[in-house]
This record gives sequence, structure tokens and C-alpha cells, in this order.
Amino acid sequence: MSLPDINDLQDLLTPLFQAMEWAEEEIEAARRRHRYAADRIWDSFLLLTPTHDLMSRSEAVYRSHCRELLDRVARREDTRPGTAAECCIALSETSLRAPLNTTAAGLYARMWTLAQLPPIEMTDSSVHYEALEGSSIDQQEAWLRRKLRQQSRITATSSAAAAVPRQAAAA
Repeated sequence: MSLPDINDLQDLLTPLFQAMEWAEEEIEAARRRHRYAADRIWDSFLLLTPTHDLMSRSEAVYRSHCRELLDRVARREDTRPGTAAECCIALSETSLRAPLNTTAAGLYARMWTLAQLPPIEMTDSSVHYEALEGSSIDQQEAWLRRKLRQQSRITATSSAAAAVPRQAAAA
């Protein structure tokens, strides 16, 4: 293997290892926040796979994604719907193709706030978007989270529970 090949390999692996380090730090923080669910959280590393290239390049976005998923694990909630960070990425990409209408801009502001990303000018206006379009934003949030759903993003516990037929579970 030549030196340029090694450098190329290093360039590919460095962001991956950095994301793994961030994920491990978020797991530890979640275990401290949710002591009652520490074992479930510990077993959730594979859920934290970045779903977009931006997550490997933006620590704030990726950590937000991890925090939301780990909090869902702690509360035994469905981990498949899109996270606020994933919604922000989708809305960012959309805004590059066409201007966002009021509802979409309000949704972007809401998701940015929920993702706990650094404040920006748009988030200052979120209260106004919510007042004008709150119920439409609710509907669009539900739609977008469903659209960004990751079917394979399930814990071992939830996949085992999903394998149990409803009749057997009710018995």
C-alpha cells in the first residue's frame, strides 16, 4: 500500500472514528441522565449510525441525533421515526432547492430548537411561526418524521417485542 493510499484511507476513517467517539460520549451522558435505563442505553450503540453525511462532519448535528435516539431508548419509545436533527438536514436540503413557505420555515425553526442546535436568527422567530401556523407545523412534523423513518433502527428489545404476535402478547 502506497503512502497516498494510506492517506486516503486515513481521510476516510478519521470522520468515522470521530463519530464513534461522539456516540460513546453521548451514551455515557445518557446513562447518567437515565440511570434506570443504563443497560438499555449501553446496548444502543448500533442505533447511532449516522444517516446523512452531514452528521459525520457536524458534531452538533450528530450529537443531537444521538441524544434524541438515546432518550427514546430510555423512555422505551419507537426509535424509527426521524430525529429533529434528521428533519433539520432534510429541511436544509429542501431550502437549497426552493424557498420554504411559512409552515416549512416554522417547522425548521421548531426542529432546530428541539435538536438543541446553536441559536440562529430563524429560531428567534419560532414563537411567531408557532402562533401563525402551529397546527400545520404539527402535521408537517408528523409527516416529515414518518418520511425520514429508518425501519432498521430498532433495539434488540424492540425487535424481539415486534416478533411476538399480537395475540400471544395479549394472552
